[in-house]
Amino acid sequence: MTCRTRNVFIALALICSIYVIAKQPNMDYDVLNRIRSTIRSEDGIEILYTVGGWHNFNTTFFIESSGIGYLNDRYACSVEAAARLQHPLPVILYMTGIKKQAIARYNPWTKNFTNLKLVKVDPGILFKNTSFDRLYLDVKGQATDLTEHISDMMRIFLLKHYGGLYLDTDTVLLKNTSSLGSFLLYNLVNGIMKFESNHFLVNEIYNSLAQKKYNNRSWDGLGFLTIRDITKKYCELSLQKGNFDEAGKNCNVTFLRTDTFLPIKWVDWKNGLFMQSFKKLEDFRPEVMKNAYGIHFNNHLTSNIPIVRKKGQIHEIIAERYCPFVYSTLPKFY
Repeated sequence: MTCRTRNVFIALALICSIYVIAKQPNMDYDVLNRIRSTIRSEDGIEILYTVGGWHNFNTTFFIESSGIGYLNDRYACSVEAAARLQHPLPVILYMTGIKKQAIARYNPWTKNFTNLKLVKVDPGILFKNTSFDRLYLDVKGQATDLTEHISDMMRIFLLKHYGGLYLDTDTVLLKNTSSLGSFLLYNLVNGIMKFESNHFLVNEIYNSLAQKKYNNRSWDGLGFLTIRDITKKYCELSLQKGNFDEAGKNCNVTFLRTDTFLPIKWVDWKNGLFMQSFKKLEDFRPEVMKNAYGIHFNNHLTSNIPIVRKKGQIHEIIAERYCPFVYSTLPKFY
């Protein structure tokens, strides 16, 4: 073999090696097939077999990660309100379990709201061989707040790969959000946020979580605390206590006033909000309601307080207007 021929063979071998390396799948980006492999058909309910073309920047998504297999009325109201207000843009409810007895109730959703899909996902398969694999195993083996911490991981994972608007299931939309770009709320909670896929900031949050040493005594270690640390590191804020929307310098994201999604906290219920009656929604904090995109009932301690008809409770008024299907089913349960 001549020197020239040998050099040609070496060059061809090098080119082939580079091609093979380039064709190796990046497991963090092989999410579509992983989600497809974790879901299966349930009797009588339409389960989405692929999120391709559905989950994108314009998608609103929720996560139910407890595995109980159904939503209470409050959470069901949140999903229905989003499906109505965001139409025709897609809305996805990711669930780690779906019980057969809940199927009858969800069927009208999938038939009447063509933009709504339910996806059953196994987090173990979703995170397997990704940057979250180790963290997931630590969470699964050590967590005292397993439901919440799995949800914290899933929302960042899905935002990184697909983008979209993430809403906690206790958030009820009051108006369409399609005009909003990538944002965090000024208080940096991770219950409401929107990003483009592979947005710089969500990538940094994702990478930080992937490297994090799990602390099962930290309720918000995988949520607020991580977002706060990354935001302080990369974004310059004027720290005006969230009195106005502000573009974060150097991180290409808007920080919205906290009352953009009006938070209803435990102290509000403790001080008697649950017992108060209102004639119409506009009577409830009118100074902020006119500009609010939604209401966030952000405390798990009140999540199972029932919606009672004809009591004038704030959640009943919301349900009657924004989730009439759920509202119409209430007499069957109470």
